[in-house]
Amino acid sequence: MKNKLLIILARLNIFYPNFLGLKYVKYAFFLKKVRFNNFNPFPLLSKTVIKSATSMLFYKDYSKFNINNIKDFESSIPFINKSIVMNSINEFTSPSLLKIKYDKGTTGGTSGKPLQLIMPKDRYIVEFNTFFSIWNEYGWNGHLRGVIRNKLLNKDKTFIVNPLTKEVIFDGFRTDDIYYESIYQSLKSLKISFIQAYPSSAYQFSLFLSKYNKDVRFIRAFLCSSEGVTKLQKELITGELGIPICEVYGLSEKLIIGGPCKGNEAFHIEPTYGYFELINEDGLNIKNPGEVGEMVGTSFHNDLMPLIRYKTGDFAEYVGNYCSSCNRHLTLIKNIQGRWELNKIFLSDGTYVTTTALNLHSDLYKFIDGLQYIQRQKGELDIYIIKSPNYTIDEEKQFKFHFNKVFNQKCKYQIIYTDKIEKETNGKFLPLKQLILKENNSC
Repeated sequence: MKNKLLIILARLNIFYPNFLGLKYVKYAFFLKKVRFNNFNPFPLLSKTVIKSATSMLFYKDYSKFNINNIKDFESSIPFINKSIVMNSINEFTSPSLLKIKYDKGTTGGTSGKPLQLIMPKDRYIVEFNTFFSIWNEYGWNGHLRGVIRNKLLNKDKTFIVNPLTKEVIFDGFRTDDIYYESIYQSLKSLKISFIQAYPSSAYQFSLFLSKYNKDVRFIRAFLCSSEGVTKLQKELITGELGIPICEVYGLSEKLIIGGPCKGNEAFHIEPTYGYFELINEDGLNIKNPGEVGEMVGTSFHNDLMPLIRYKTGDFAEYVGNYCSSCNRHLTLIKNIQGRWELNKIFLSDGTYVTTTALNLHSDLYKFIDGLQYIQRQKGELDIYIIKSPNYTIDEEKQFKFHFNKVFNQKCKYQIIYTDKIEKETNGKFLPLKQLILKENNSC
């Protein structure tokens, strides 16, 4: 009875997300105004540098730079990274900072000790607006949505309801068919057509939908973030079931956000959120399609702990600066490899291959229901596979042929069959658990 009442209240909440306040509404109006124009980031960029130079000890020397345009910025301002910030953490915040104005957070810490972050309490104004504008490309416009992420519910509850945010929240850790049937029936009866989920949660639920040949025509999109969408996941969700995936890329550091449009899967880097650069090994900005470089971001909306030309450790391939599908002028990238070091599988001769290089042929994905790599020692790899019902000895031979070819006798591997691949404690899935770096990295 309580959930029914909360659902009614959620549906009556026609003010979401505009009830978040006047500042939110004003920024939403600003986004709509500049969305299809060739946005000039320099005023925000200049403001960040000038204010940081006068209020943050680390940036005090930046006041001597004569920055009149973006070219001056890129040629004068040095890069920073996580290690630099961690080693000088007190110099990146204002000494007069009032606790009532900020929240503390951290990066994910997947490569070692997490970076402590300070963020404005009203950061939702920019972040929510940007997220929602990307979701809007797939038709979401304040709809009631299902959520399958990192919430752990009591066993007697199928879902809980947040009428303010219009969310019907399911347990992200229960993956049995009985519970998935409850999720499916709830979504269908409540006419929920948008599902916000980790990609791994969307995939596990989609395995259930495929297994029982469920009618998914009412599902308009999975709204995914926090993990990269793998080829295996996309083959099932979009390729087989025909459900679009709106994948949003973002960082805990609040520097970069990007997502696709309905006609173009490349990540559209939102220019109003932060200043984005893609640099090569020489630190020069990449402008040629097909080149791969490191992603660099600069804060626009965090004057409490601004990060200027921060090298993220994520890499991507440059696509272009215009999308003909949505007619927007902005940076397009694809093939993002998060935290580059953690995508490396180290071989016995000191070289490495990335998880991208291990991508299977499309035909092989239909024979498995899950895949994860775990490396504990250099030159060795455990490959965990959940077999689908049509997996046979012939498929095993194809997998071994593929891995033999990629590793070229430089990595001893074993295929381990399992019924379940465990998620992390936060509910996320790691395609590669690189334990070598995790054990050896103490910074």
